Amino acid sequence: MSLVDLIRQVSILIGLPAALVACVAAAVIVIARDWRLVLLAYALLSVMLALLLSQVIPTEWASLQVIVGGLIAVMLFLSARQLRWASRGGSGRGMQLLLRPGHEARWPQVASLSSFRLLAVALTAVAYLALRDDVRLPVVQPLLRDTIFWLGLVGLLGLALHEEPLHAGLALLTFLGGFQLLLFSLTQQRMLVGITGGGQLLLGLAISYLVLSRGLAETQPASGPGVSRWQA
Repeated sequence: MSLVDLIRQVSILIGLPAALVACVAAAVIVIARDWRLVLLAYALLSVMLALLLSQVIPTEWASLQVIVGGLIAVMLFLSARQLRWASRGGSGRGMQLLLRPGHEARWPQVASLSSFRLLAVALTAVAYLALRDDVRLPVVQPLLRDTIFWLGLVGLLGLALHEEPLHAGLALLTFLGGFQLLLFSLTQQRMLVGITGGGQLLLGLAISYLVLSRGLAETQPASGPGVSRWQA
């Protein structure tokens, strides 16, 4: 038995745990505020997606998801770290949330509460349990169908709740992860693997740029040089 066959059989045996871990990681991306925890959850989600994809496409193709997810996580980590280093020139308080006058009454400020996002994810889970049996995808495995449905719901929820490029971008990547599972469950073409992987990398670059540009721009009008958007 080759190593590729072994990985495929292992992915089948741990299919349910991989799906559960992927769903939990997607929820953490939406709920958590700490950018390091969010990036760790996304890296874990990428690994679990690769294991699930290996059930419907060749293992060599599925492993590309781990590489792409790791590169995106590294890019976003370096962008966030650069903002932290830039914020140390003044008070040394690290990266903090920047609140402008009148910002408190805005919807994203309400959504920035972790308890609010936890409640939103809990309500989404209730809706998921109520509707999962009504989702009909005959050509998709039931386990993958449930994972696709959950990733789609949580990804859209994250886009609705977050205004920061880091969290909103990772929510979009979570949604695209569910789309990948659906796409490769319907068709297995090598060209689509390259297109989806390249598209995710370009999206990761765009998110990294927005993280840096917005974070650096919002530190300029602040009263002190040590104020930024994200927590240390």
